Amino acid sequence: MKKIFFTLLLLLPVSFVYSQLYGGLGASNGDYKNYREAQKLWKNGDYTEAEKFYRKAYANNGNTLYLSELGNKKFEIGDIKGANSVFDIVIKDQTENLKGNQLTARQSLNLYYYQKIDNNFKKGDPEVGLASTLQFMEALGDRIGLSERNLFLPIYTSAAETAFALDNKEALIKLHEKAASIKNADYGEFLSFVYLNLLNKDYEKALKRIEDVQVNGGFMTSKTVANSLLPTVFAYMGENEKALAAIDNAKRSILLGEDDFQYVYGLIALNKKDYLGAIDRFSKAIQGKMFLYHRIEPVGKYKHYTKRAEAYLAIGDLIQARKDYDAALTYNPDYEPALNGIAKLEGRMVQDRKADKTPPVITVTEPSVSRGLKVTVSGSDIMVKGTAIDPSGLKAVSINGQAVYSQEAGSFWGNVALKDGSSKIMIAATDMAGNTAQFIFDFEKSVNPINPIAVNDIIPVQEKIGRNFAVLIASQNYDDSSIPSLENPISDAVKLKLILKNSYNFTEENIITLFNPERSNFKKQFLMLSEIIQPEDNLIIFYAGHGIWVDKEKKGYWLLTDAMRNDVNTWLPNKEVLTMISVLPSRHTLLITDACFSGSVFKTRSIGADAPAAVKELGQKISRVAITSGNDTEVPDESVFMKYLVKALSDNKDKYLTAQKMFITQIIEAVMSETKTEPRYGTLEAAGHVGGDFIFTKK
Repeated sequence: MKKIFFTLLLLLPVSFVYSQLYGGLGASNGDYKNYREAQKLWKNGDYTEAEKFYRKAYANNGNTLYLSELGNKKFEIGDIKGANSVFDIVIKDQTENLKGNQLTARQSLNLYYYQKIDNNFKKGDPEVGLASTLQFMEALGDRIGLSERNLFLPIYTSAAETAFALDNKEALIKLHEKAASIKNADYGEFLSFVYLNLLNKDYEKALKRIEDVQVNGGFMTSKTVANSLLPTVFAYMGENEKALAAIDNAKRSILLGEDDFQYVYGLIALNKKDYLGAIDRFSKAIQGKMFLYHRIEPVGKYKHYTKRAEAYLAIGDLIQARKDYDAALTYNPDYEPALNGIAKLEGRMVQDRKADKTPPVITVTEPSVSRGLKVTVSGSDIMVKGTAIDPSGLKAVSINGQAVYSQEAGSFWGNVALKDGSSKIMIAATDMAGNTAQFIFDFEKSVNPINPIAVNDIIPVQEKIGRNFAVLIASQNYDDSSIPSLENPISDAVKLKLILKNSYNFTEENIITLFNPERSNFKKQFLMLSEIIQPEDNLIIFYAGHGIWVDKEKKGYWLLTDAMRNDVNTWLPNKEVLTMISVLPSRHTLLITDACFSGSVFKTRSIGADAPAAVKELGQKISRVAITSGNDTEVPDESVFMKYLVKALSDNKDKYLTAQKMFITQIIEAVMSETKTEPRYGTLEAAGHVGGDFIFTKK
């Protein structure tokens, strides 16, 4: 929130720079025609063709303003990697052509830096934003006029906060030196001074400076900024009560709220050995907060995960502690506290399992089971879901002697066939140490003759209404030049996003785009999903990009944008995708893949055109299903599959549409009539499919 203070004050001067530069973007020849055509194509969602015309306009006369607009538009649709690549070209071009001390040329270069940095801090990659800020500082040199200062200071706060979150002392030193050299930059100098001393553990020096500003001021909103930093200093010092009082004082400002201090609350709870409270606070900090339609994720998440791991470790939940240490290392593979923590944890897990004589604690969450009462059900089967929590980890679960899907962390679910009349359901859960617990409840199969459930009815009813999430992944431009770039993945993903948002029950904030992602981006996104998705929620995962099949290994892979053609270790195995899907707690998950060899995601049953269309109680059971553009074959770049998927969702008139019905009636025959590929629909048993299907619900 602190960055808002100075940004608001500097909007007018920054806007003046914009108007001076963009006011001159006009028509002279064919370049302007290309520019107008680019704008038209972009508005219509034809991003690939639009980009070609933007680049043509730039190539005609070297006007970098055309490319900078393209870069800004890429940020808007979520193509962060593509946007940064465009701005790199623009900044390099403008730097090479900068002559002497020409005011307009220098203003242009400064603005491009500002646009790249500001976009990365707000909706892109904060680490790129920090690195670009340091480059901007170097490019500025000693020439700090009014316009340069007004561009630099709004991004300074984000840079300092990012450097602190990443423990980057070197960056903070450079930021502090630059702020100290700029006239009227007292705010920036103060901020970097406090952060740097926090990293150096010189808490008294940081505290003294804050208290001085609280009393004497020194810059606009100085007391508010000082109050916002004080809780962190006290929490680092272990002064818990002072930290809590400082938070209460800071929250008197309308610009600061509870979410701004979740991590600090977590540190306080950890200091006070309130481990459950610490887990709750760190979990909220990890989730970030919503701003307009965007979720703002905290920078330095690896520290959040590591601290939560420490809290889990303290209560003996070794499984969750290991998951959090692994998550921390996904964000920062070299983070020593996480590396040391997981090394100690592995040794403790071995010892604890040897000494563990306590069986898991079983809790049934579905159906609703009350002690001494009989569960009455209708239909031929019932889904049983619950948890079997054990510090050693859950090894296996069976229901009436049949193995069902389970996870080491404790969740399990499975389908049980019912016999007429009264009977029992017996759940047996075994932990990693070999201890077994049992849970038994009675049930009675019955049919309501007044309102029987019809075979073809769709009943998407749950006790708690779930939210719909979508993650749209498009790999279009590849770092390895030997992997050809694709034309349409991002456009296809945006089309799907618009349909889900406009016609179905998906909100803007719950549709996540991941365009031109690297493998690490993909893993981080799934970690974020595991924090925010609840058991009653539904999820669509869409992937468009290259896929590859290794016949010798009988394995399929996705190729994300950092994949190297000759290095299988840089590819994303389908098995890893299924594992990530399996740990998400969503009620229904639908995987849609438009890639070569995408049919290899199916581990068991894959269904073609002969599948039955009847559906019954599909909203009740946990489903993990997939629709793919082809089986184990290549598919065309210009996707016929996407054409009919979009058409099916756009033309649908039904309130409820199952994925299976859509596939059978709208996709498979249409696609096969135009191409040689055969789309597939199937279940993902390895990811925990029990029954049912994904249901699209119209607004």
